[in-house]
Formats: sequence, C-alpha cells, structure tokens
Amino acid sequence: MNFLANIKNAFADFLFPKSRRVLELEALSADMLTDILPQAENLKDKNTVALFDYSHPMVKEIIWELKYNGNTEIARTLGEMFYDYIRHAALNFIPDDSKHRPILMPIPVSGKRRSERGWNQSELLAEQIIKHDSEKMMRYMPGQLYKCRHTESQTKTASKKERLENLANSMKILNPSSVAGEHIVIVDDVTTTGATFTEARRALETAGAKKVLCIAVAH
Repeated sequence: MNFLANIKNAFADFLFPKSRRVLELEALSADMLTDILPQAENLKDKNTVALFDYSHPMVKEIIWELKYNGNTEIARTLGEMFYDYIRHAALNFIPDDSKHRPILMPIPVSGKRRSERGWNQSELLAEQIIKHDSEKMMRYMPGQLYKCRHTESQTKTASKKERLENLANSMKILNPSSVAGEHIVIVDDVTTTGATFTEARRALETAGAKKVLCIAVAH
C-alpha cells in the first residue's frame, strides 16, 4: 500500500507541482515547528491532549495538507513529534507492572470517506509514528478500531451534543480480545469538542480496554 501510495504521490507531484508555500512547510523540521507553533491549551480530559493551537494560520495549513492532500512529508514530521510525545507520556500512562506494550491505533474513517480522499490522514500519522519507534515501544494495530457506519462531517454539526449524536455507536472493535486489558494510544489530526475521541474511547472500553490516551495534532 505504501509503495503504491508513493508512486501515486510522485505522479501527482509531476502533474501538479507543489506550491512554494507547501515546499516551505515540508522543509520545516520537528524542532522548528515546536519553536514556531503555539501549543494547544490543556483539555479538560487529562487523557486527551493536542500538540498545537488550531487557530494559528500555519497549523491550519499543515492540517489541510495532511487531511485533504495526504501530504506524507508533513505526516513524517508530525509522526516524529507524536512519537517523542508518546515516549515521554508513556512514563505516566503505562504502569510499571504492565506486561504489554501499548497499542497504537488511528481514528478510522468510513469506506465512503476513504474512497473520496484516497487515504485516512490519521493512518498517515500512525504509520509515521511507528516508523520512528525504533525502541519498539508500541504495537500498531490498524483496522481493529473501525467505522461501522458513515457519518456526516463534524464541521456540519453546531454543538458538542450534535457531534456526539452524529457519531453515536459509529465505531466498533474488530476483535475485542485484542484490546481487552490493554493500554491504547489513539491519534487524530484535530479534536474540537472531543466527540470523535469520546466515541473511539467508548468502543475501546466496551471491548475491555484498560486505559485510552487520545492525541491530536491540534485543538
């Protein structure tokens, strides 16, 4: 899949050369982004975090490139940042007596959404996080958390209540025994009201997950 995606990206770059602005964003290292971009405010849920403030124009540009253009270069840089955060957060997230490494999962999209875009931006992030995991700190299980029904874009809902209703029971676990008693790390591009993470956590905890840490690029 990655090989085919790389060919597709190379072909697209040849037919539609990237703008100077996109190339500038791709050239920024993880350290540079950390210095430039404002941190997101702490969220009410201690087990849900975001790296950057979505109101910043550059953060919006980065999210757009990741979500709507499937930019793997930006995903690679964000993956490095996510991994560094998870590596340090794991000291508090995973108890010393835990027998298993935490499981990394991307927020899923419906088949319709994947067909429209050609990718899942959360999977792009998760794949890059695992590539940086030279310490083999996590296990990657894509597809275990899946979207069992298509839902309208969250941008079309006006409140947290509507967002929760829109997403209610839209996610399931393929094999519940694979997450029972486990510590799970879920990644996504943006969290606004937290409704998407809430639904993912519901599905995981219903299947028996012990603890769920949710991390987004921006809030």
